[in-house]
Amino acid sequence: MAQLIDTMKGAGMRAMLGKCLAATALAVCLVGAGATAAYADTVVTVKPKKGADAYKAIQKELDKARKKASTKNQYTIKVKKGSYRLSHHLSIFSNTRLDLSGVKLKATKRGGHMIKVGASSKDKKKGYAYKNITIKGGDLNNNGNKATAVLVAHAKNVKLQGMKVHNSKDAHLMEVAGVNGLLVEKCKFYDQKQNKKAKPLTLEAIQLDILVSSHMPQYRAEALPTKNVTIRNCSFNNVPRAIGSHTAFLNSYTTDVSILNNKFTNCKSAAIQTRNYQNCLIEGNEISKTPRGIVIETISDTGTYMTSRFSKRYKKPPTNQNIVVRNNTISVKGTDPFFKVENEGIRVAGMDLKKKLKKTSQTDAIPKGNYYASGVIVGNNRISTAAHGIRLTDTYNSAVSDNMITFKGNPRKVRTGFYGIQFLNGGAGNEILGNKIQDFCTNGIFVSAGAAASRIEDNVVTNVGKYGISLLNATAGRIAGNTVTRAKSHGIFLMDGSSATAISGNTIDRVTDGCGITLYKKSAAGSIEANKVMDVAVSGIFIHERSHATAVTGNAVTKAGKYGIFVEGSSSAKTMRDNLISSTTKDIVIR
Repeated sequence: MAQLIDTMKGAGMRAMLGKCLAATALAVCLVGAGATAAYADTVVTVKPKKGADAYKAIQKELDKARKKASTKNQYTIKVKKGSYRLSHHLSIFSNTRLDLSGVKLKATKRGGHMIKVGASSKDKKKGYAYKNITIKGGDLNNNGNKATAVLVAHAKNVKLQGMKVHNSKDAHLMEVAGVNGLLVEKCKFYDQKQNKKAKPLTLEAIQLDILVSSHMPQYRAEALPTKNVTIRNCSFNNVPRAIGSHTAFLNSYTTDVSILNNKFTNCKSAAIQTRNYQNCLIEGNEISKTPRGIVIETISDTGTYMTSRFSKRYKKPPTNQNIVVRNNTISVKGTDPFFKVENEGIRVAGMDLKKKLKKTSQTDAIPKGNYYASGVIVGNNRISTAAHGIRLTDTYNSAVSDNMITFKGNPRKVRTGFYGIQFLNGGAGNEILGNKIQDFCTNGIFVSAGAAASRIEDNVVTNVGKYGISLLNATAGRIAGNTVTRAKSHGIFLMDGSSATAISGNTIDRVTDGCGITLYKKSAAGSIEANKVMDVAVSGIFIHERSHATAVTGNAVTKAGKYGIFVEGSSSAKTMRDNLISSTTKDIVIR
């Protein structure tokens, strides 16, 4: 995976996408599962009384396993099927398997956590101390307690399979930190409530946290990275945020994370939100009735901490962060009650800090610097949105390819611009390839605010309220092979000092109020060639307000309302030849 983005650059990028991503998926899916020794040595059955408090009976056997279990003599503790109360959390230790199949546990109102890896009180272990732990089955009802139901930290090779975890208030359902090897599989997480005033920390159902005392006081604080995590075939319903992180260590990454084939419904904020991850695969997930689908962040102005184990100075992020978001189905709608953010299907966000952060209770004094995102592939996703489709901020060396993005909102209620694909606030080396975008009230593709796209090619944009493809104070390499149909204002529009090396081989059909291809306000193109422009209200190609093209050649313009090609007096086209103009008031005007 480390060479994925570099390998895919150049003319063969899209052709290699499938093979590279398949190899990536295999590599990342294998991490997290780990090698597990057979649980065949000691099996104990616990038989609490029906409806009784099961804590002491189960914990008694877990404590025996703590003393006797080893990699060569692993313990399985099986609890008899039934419904029980739980007055205190269960502590589980190394080389132990807790089988809760058919068991319902309901925390008492004075209860807190329900299951914890490690000692009952504050755990003092260092490193990945606890190993080879499996919890199978179980219905964990946290009964509205303000405490995380399941805690996992300082651990290696942990598996949670077939569990139900639900009914926490102002707390996570599961919290993980300092773990090397975690598999969460076929579990259900639901009915997690959070007070709207609990800003700015939206609580994940599963949080990949860090070991700092303010966030995980149950364990020894340690700069211990979390890595090799797989969350697959799980469901999340009625939770603030489903999977992710709102904390990070400066210059340390959560690595090798796979989030695969999960279903998300009624998340109040985002379904998935990562922070400071590397080697991450998010694939095959279904997201619906959620304001934000998938959010990839580097750092944030809250929740980032410094430690002596890692450099406290600004360190340039990796060029290739190896993050792949593909084959997800996302339907976003609703309003995020915790943050004032617009709906968006997928967001990738770096952060360029112009000055050092001020230390608060929620973050350290992070040094200024550009904490950009780089090496991200967003491919083959299907997005239905009431606002934005895919947005990339301060992002480099990344690709948005072969996505299908449809606007499903009410255009009459839109007060701001919404975009199918948007790049903004810096970034370079990005490619926008082969996407299908339709019905947006503003622009299909919008590159702005100093961002750069090396290629915008083979996209299909249909029925947009303003521009098909637009650059605003931005740059592009080739804008080629795109099809724009039914754009209201302009098909391809470069404005406010934007530039492209070439605008070639595009097809633009039916622009109701404006022009096919426009350069405006000090914008420039190396060449405008071999484009087909049909049925536009004003001009096929329009260059004005001190804009310039090196060559305008081999274009075909049919049925333009005023001019086939119009170059306004303060602008220029150095070479003009072999253009075919028909059914226009005037063919070519230069004045």
